[in-house]
Amino acid sequence: MALMLILDVLVIVSSLTAFLAIRDYQIRGGLPYPPGPQPLPFIGNLFEIPKEFSWLTFTQFSKKYGMSRSLLWVHLTEQMTGEIMSFHVFGQVIVVLNSIKSTKDLLDRRGDIYSDRPVIPIIDMYVFSCSTFS
Repeated sequence: MALMLILDVLVIVSSLTAFLAIRDYQIRGGLPYPPGPQPLPFIGNLFEIPKEFSWLTFTQFSKKYGMSRSLLWVHLTEQMTGEIMSFHVFGQVIVVLNSIKSTKDLLDRRGDIYSDRPVIPIIDMYVFSCSTFS
C-alpha cells in the first residue's frame, strides 16, 4: 500500500516537472536565458537578489556568472564581465542589464519588442464605460 502511494506521488511530481519544462521551453521559443546563478527548485534565486546596494551585488555577479569570452579565448586568460544576466524567482525570469550599451540596445533600439504591459480588464471596462456615458 505504501509502495503504491510513493509511486503515485513520484508519477505526479515527474509529470508536473515535465509539464513545466515543456511550457518553459515553449515560452522561450527554445532560446536559452542569459547566464546567471543556478536557481533552487521552486523558489529560484530569491535569496540571491539583494534588497540594498543592488548595483554592487549585480556587478559582482556579472564578474562571476555573466562571463563572455572573446574569439581568442585560448590566448587570452582574462575574461570580460557579462552585460546581461538572468535570475529566476518563483517561475518569473528577471533580466539584469549591466551596461549602458546593452540597455540602449535592448530598450531604445528594440523597445517596441520588449515594451508591453499586462492587460487589466477592469481598466478597459472602466475607460470604455466612462467614455460611453460622457
